[in-house]
This record gives sequence, structure tokens and C-alpha cells, in this order.
Amino acid sequence: MGPELVEIKAASQQSTKKNIPKVFTPKAQSVFGNVETTTREETSGVGIQSSSLNTTSTTILNLSLWALLMIWLAGVLDLRAYFKQRDALEQAIVQEKLERYKRERNQAEMRLSVLASQVEPHFLFNTLSGVRSAMLSDPERGVLIIDHLVNYLRSTIPQMRNDGTCTESTLRMQLDSIRAYLGVIHVRIPRLSFTVESPDELLELTVPPLMLISLVENAVKHGIEPKKGSVHIAISAYKIQLPEGEILAISVKDNGVGFGGSTGATSGTGIGLSNIRERLKQLYEDQANLSLLAVESGGVEAIIQLPIDRS
Repeated sequence: MGPELVEIKAASQQSTKKNIPKVFTPKAQSVFGNVETTTREETSGVGIQSSSLNTTSTTILNLSLWALLMIWLAGVLDLRAYFKQRDALEQAIVQEKLERYKRERNQAEMRLSVLASQVEPHFLFNTLSGVRSAMLSDPERGVLIIDHLVNYLRSTIPQMRNDGTCTESTLRMQLDSIRAYLGVIHVRIPRLSFTVESPDELLELTVPPLMLISLVENAVKHGIEPKKGSVHIAISAYKIQLPEGEILAISVKDNGVGFGGSTGATSGTGIGLSNIRERLKQLYEDQANLSLLAVESGGVEAIIQLPIDRS
């Protein structure tokens, strides 16, 4: 190929290059550059927004967990405070019961002393008067009265020590006191007869002191002494089986003048009987009672019912 042809071809190629338009001008490059930049910014914005949402969710979750934790802690503290208050309240109730028990015990002991003072002067005065009269007319009877009086005092003095504050005795001791007491009364009032009966299995049961002797003294004073002719007192102890447990019943029954037949006689509302009822309530609450019944043939029957404690 000659030099002319080479030059013509080179010139043609240069001319062709000049005639081909540029696809990306600076302005177009700027536009596309902005588009790319915007796309990148939008993508970056979406990422930032997603990150912000994740942070917010995490914060809410943490706050919720802290709230639940605080509520739980508050509940635990409230529960602890509740148990403390409950324990304090229970201790206060127990302390109040102890104080009330002490007050009631003191009242019971005071009533026991009053009951003893009611029985003893009346009985001793009449007995000593009988001894004086017997020594003048029948010395042997006077000596017999003194012997029964000694037996009575021997059986009752242990129950009346410490100002009458003894709170327990056995049924055997009570019945021995009654036998000695009625022995003295029989010598003084020969027309009186009496019986004292109890099964052996009941003799060692615990009973309050001086209650039975008070009922017997009440029967003698208001039932036996005012009545003319032969008179009788029957004391018996027996067991009653109930669905809730065993009950010890002690009966003092006379065939005297009955309710209203003697001056000062009552239907069970006297001071001595009221004291017995109060003592039973304080010692046994609602598990013991004293009842007085009119006997059809005449006289009164007093019955004390006590729960049996075999411990």
C-alpha cells in the first residue's frame, strides 16, 4: 500500500472519531453522579432509620424489663411487710389472750376465796354451836362432832391454802370432804341421811375445788334445815358419753323444801351459784355448766357437768 492510501485511511479514521458523539457529557455524568449519590444517601437513610428503630425497640424492651423487675421487687417487699405485720398482729393477739387469761385467773382465784369464805364461817359457826350444846347435854355426841370436824378440815385445808388459790383437786378429795361435812351435819341433825357414790374409775379425775361442797352446803341450808321430818341428800358421780367426748356429771340431790320453800332460797341465781357458774365458764369456757332442777317429789337437784380430761 502506497503512502497516499495510508494517509487517506488515517484521515478517514480521525474524521470518524470527530463525527461520533460522546454518550456521557460532563453534564450527563453530573446527573448520573447525583442519581448515584442520591441512591446511596437513600440507602444510607434507610439503614439509619432501621438502626434507629432497632435502638428504640431495645430501649422499650429494657424499660419493660426494668418495670417488671421493679413491680416484682415491690411485690416481694409488700409480701415481706405483710408477713411481718401478720406476725406482729398474731403476737399482739397472743399477748392479749395471755393478759386476759391472767386477769380471768386472778378473778377466779378471788371468787374461790369468796366462795371459801361463804362456806366456812356458816359451817364452823353452826358446828361449834352444836359442839357447845352437845358438851352440856351429850358429851359423846360432842366428841363425835369434833372428830367429824377434824376429818373435814383435814380434807379441805389443802384445797384452801395460799388464800384459796388452789385451782385443782380430784373427785376423790371432793367426795371425802363431802362425807366429812355431812357427817358433822348428821350428828347435829340426826334426821338427815346421805349417800355418796361414784365409780372407782372416776375418782382420780380433776375437778375444781370447793364447788361440790358449796352445792351440798347450799342444799343443807336452803333445803334440809327448813324441812321438818326425815331428810336425805344423795351425791352421785357418773359419766355421760356424748359425740364430742366424755362428760363427768356430779349430782347433788335433796328432798328438802325445794325452790321458794325457804327464806333466801332461790332458783339458781344466788351469789354462790353465780360464782360457781363464773368459775366454770373461766375454767372450761362453754364445755361445762351448772343446772338446777326441781324434783317432782320435792327438793332440788343440782348437776355440774365437766369435760373429762384424762391427761
